Amino acid sequence: MRRFMKYRKPEEQEAVGVAVKRTALLPVLILGMSLVMAGCGNEGGKAGDTGAENAVESESSDTAGKTESADDGGSVGTEAEGGESAGADSQETADASDASAKEMSVQEIYKSVEESVQLPSMVEGDDDFISNYYGIDPANLDSYVFASAEDATLATSVIIMKAKSEDAVGTLESSLNTVKDQKAAEMQGYIPEQYDIVADSSVKTEGLYVYLVIAEDAGDIESVISAAIK
Repeated sequence: MRRFMKYRKPEEQEAVGVAVKRTALLPVLILGMSLVMAGCGNEGGKAGDTGAENAVESESSDTAGKTESADDGGSVGTEAEGGESAGADSQETADASDASAKEMSVQEIYKSVEESVQLPSMVEGDDDFISNYYGIDPANLDSYVFASAEDATLATSVIIMKAKSEDAVGTLESSLNTVKDQKAAEMQGYIPEQYDIVADSSVKTEGLYVYLVIAEDAGDIESVISAAIK
């Protein structure tokens, strides 16, 4: 049997053709859109990856910068502390050296007196002399000079003693007052002018030093001693 196609009017035929064409192009359009979207996705992924990499690099740089800054700060602080410590040690050493340089021995002090003031011929007593005549225990002394005029008619005496400890200072002061009293007793009634010199004298103490000056120029001699032991 013969099939008969349905007759369509020209307007209908044209509409059907357009529909067929649209149906045929639809897969192509879908494929094109898929490719475009895939490309955009890849570009977006690359951009996202690049942004993430940049963020990681930036964070690493910041961390490294902070670490270097902290290390530099620690180094500077250590150097500063080391410099201050070295400076303090140097200052203490310098102060100790100055103190040692300024401190004079008892013999040096007595020599300064001899150079500053004219004294008569003097003799120095030893441990036995000061112990037997004046009861001074040498064990209490770090060093001393016990000088008296060789001429028995002169009361002139220069006695400088440095105690071993502060506890011994009082004992030495008492001993030198005994020396003064005995000198006064020797001159009283025999040589009045020498007695007056003894009477005007007095025992002085400065730190560990105890000294007694019996002389016409006692004030000048005491000034030399005081300046030397300060």
